Amino acid sequence: MAKQPAKNVNIAIGGTAIESEVAGFSQEVTQEVPKVDAFGVAGPRRVVGNYDFGLGVNGDADFASGESDAILFALLADADGATVGLDPTGGTVGTDDPHYDSTQVLESYSISGQVGGAVTYQAQLRGNSALTRATA
Repeated sequence: MAKQPAKNVNIAIGGTAIESEVAGFSQEVTQEVPKVDAFGVAGPRRVVGNYDFGLGVNGDADFASGESDAILFALLADADGATVGLDPTGGTVGTDDPHYDSTQVLESYSISGQVGGAVTYQAQLRGNSALTRATA
């Protein structure tokens, strides 16, 4: 399997592409795996439970209407969240180019900068539905 570059990532929030402003991203999935013990069982046993997931994004802030700041800020206090699409390779959805879809809510959002430098943002979104992975 060849290494996949992240140079062509596609990220859409609420149907609006923000990848032109994304410098980095991270999708994590954490599954519950509580340990259960029983007499006569050698070693630990795990029970697979529910999972949690989220998407972290960061990049150069764009304050124009319909760009990253407006899209992310609009998610504040939105209990329903927004549809989120992540295509980590930027390629056409296929066997080696998965696409992840979900609904997510905004957990945190920050902007920062240095005088004379670029203003950047960081956002953390959290899952508010099932996470699906499409390869076709």
